[in-house]
Amino acid sequence: MSRVLGIGMLSVLLFTTFLTFYQVHHQVRQDFQQQLAMMNQLLVKATTLLLLDDAEQDINAFYSTAQHHAGFPVLSITLLDANQEVLSSTGLSTLLQQPEQAWFAEQHQILWLHHGRILSSQPLLLDQQVRGYLLLEAGSPHFPWRLWLWQLLIWLCLPCLLLLWLLLRSNRQKLQLEQSQRELEQAMICWLEDEADLTLSQQHPMAGLLHQITHRMAQNEQRYAQQQQELTSQSEVMEQSRAALLHEQQQAKQALQQLAQQQAQAEQGTTQLLRQLVQTPPPWQSALLQDLLLIRQESNADQMIYLPDWIAQQATLWRQLLQTEQELQLEEDSHATEYQLQLSADRLAISCRALLRLAARYSHHSQLSMQWQLAVAEQTLNCRLLVKGESLPADVCQQLELTTGLSATVVVSDIDLFRLGCQQLSAAVTVSCLDELGSSVELRIPCRYEAVAPAYQLAKVHLLAEAQLLHASQLQSFKLTCHQLLHYQNLSEWHRSQPPASEPLILVLPEPEHPEAGDYQRLLARPGCQGLAKATYLDAWQSFASSPVLPLPQSAAELSAVLKQRKLASPALIQLLVVDDNETNQAFIQAMLTSFPVQLTAAVTGQQALSLCQQQAFDLILMDIQLPDISGVEVTRQLRQLENYQQVPILAFTAHALPDEVASFKQAGMDDVLIKPLDAHKLANLMNWCRPPLPGSG
Repeated sequence: MSRVLGIGMLSVLLFTTFLTFYQVHHQVRQDFQQQLAMMNQLLVKATTLLLLDDAEQDINAFYSTAQHHAGFPVLSITLLDANQEVLSSTGLSTLLQQPEQAWFAEQHQILWLHHGRILSSQPLLLDQQVRGYLLLEAGSPHFPWRLWLWQLLIWLCLPCLLLLWLLLRSNRQKLQLEQSQRELEQAMICWLEDEADLTLSQQHPMAGLLHQITHRMAQNEQRYAQQQQELTSQSEVMEQSRAALLHEQQQAKQALQQLAQQQAQAEQGTTQLLRQLVQTPPPWQSALLQDLLLIRQESNADQMIYLPDWIAQQATLWRQLLQTEQELQLEEDSHATEYQLQLSADRLAISCRALLRLAARYSHHSQLSMQWQLAVAEQTLNCRLLVKGESLPADVCQQLELTTGLSATVVVSDIDLFRLGCQQLSAAVTVSCLDELGSSVELRIPCRYEAVAPAYQLAKVHLLAEAQLLHASQLQSFKLTCHQLLHYQNLSEWHRSQPPASEPLILVLPEPEHPEAGDYQRLLARPGCQGLAKATYLDAWQSFASSPVLPLPQSAAELSAVLKQRKLASPALIQLLVVDDNETNQAFIQAMLTSFPVQLTAAVTGQQALSLCQQQAFDLILMDIQLPDISGVEVTRQLRQLENYQQVPILAFTAHALPDEVASFKQAGMDDVLIKPLDAHKLANLMNWCRPPLPGSG
């Protein structure tokens, strides 16, 4: 191995020696050629200038100076003419004795000759023609032995240093391998003996493998620990499940105990209910029991009701709950006929009956008034029971306001019925009690409204009723029922008017001992007269009447049912004039009024409307503003000048109206503005304008 390495090293040394000698020799020749060429070009340029200046005598001196100061050995400088005759020379060269074609050419050339001589030939060109030749003979440059020796030394030192570095590296690797083997042996011994500390360094080739084995063992230990933890968790879950099962068993026991308590409470509630029924007087006993059964069976679903009809249906039941000396007055809102309500009517009926039974039991000699009012903007129905006289007990008033936390299974009394019904209606209850002055119970029930067309009204009816016999709410019910109601407050006013005998008469009868009882008896015998009286006076007046005397109704729906049952009146035809040049609007209004007792007459111009009003009487006029001939405002001014149309309602019928326009319409004599198109709510407002003012109403 060492012999091969020695031969290799010798071969490298020889090759390096020849390579450096060749490189230095080649570089010296290239540098000398460049210097010779530069000097030759300089001499040619200087010679050309001297020849042009006719200074041929100075050429020889210039050549001698150049030869003396050249940086390399110059043997001779010779200038020849175009015929190769010598013009100037620093020393005659022996080369001229040889054939001349070997030294002259049309371009610069350098010839390396024997015996260490070099010849540079350069033609002189004037006007692109050869005028002569310049020959420069020099000796060969000296070889730079010192430079070559230094390069050779450098090239020889590098392999030696490389060999030395390889030798040292081999020894170091051998030592590292021996140390690594010792460390591996020690680490394996430690690992086999289960020692935690491994002394193997990180640079060791086996360190990665050993660490991987150690890491896997740690992962296995971690996995085993995790499995152990999961087993522990499962054990804990099983323990918790066992505890939960025990807890459920305890809850089941508690549920059984609660069920037993509920059964006991149910038995107690049944006992209380039986006791309550036993304590309740017979007039209210069956009604209470019926409501208690209904509150447990019926659903709490909302229903659409028409308030006047609903009040009329409930009024009969309500009066049956009162004492003989008690009287219930019903007061309805004037807007009640314009809307349908959506609420739980069954719960409301149960609450009202329970409240009336309480008032009948605790306020024997009080006057009861039930008021109904619609708050359209707030979407609430307000019901108020006024007990005038003997007040409800204070403890009852306090319990009535508690409308939360009740269940149908614990209801045993009227107070419970009322509270549960209000709770299911989401009603707000306000109770005020004043000793010896009376009580007030108000319910504010949220509900939704839906506008409807006004109910079917009766025709013209005469009403004879003294002021003390007719409550204001009852008079309002009459107004809502009849299309045209003429009210006479005493017999004198009746005799002064002398209405036709063919028109129906409603007679509200006073007590039989009234001073003018004879006149009332004669009117009762009149055909078409319907007598109404309090329940206590019915038998006393019945013998003088040609038809049955009926109890005095309280609500509009009750009165309407009575009058329709007796056939006192037939539907009246309202004469309506619609002034509009749009035939589509005319047809739409006619379709909307199909179910109402309305006779519609149409006019398409203002002059036609004036002509129709002069020929017949109308109860209501719808006046369009923009007409083909004259404006509706001007037609209204002319109509107000007629004697028969100074009180007839005239409504502006337009698509839009600004506040200042509305003011101008009313200034011209119009009563109100109706915006197109016509809908159910506007139709109700239109029908209200068909009711003329009552005599004596102010």
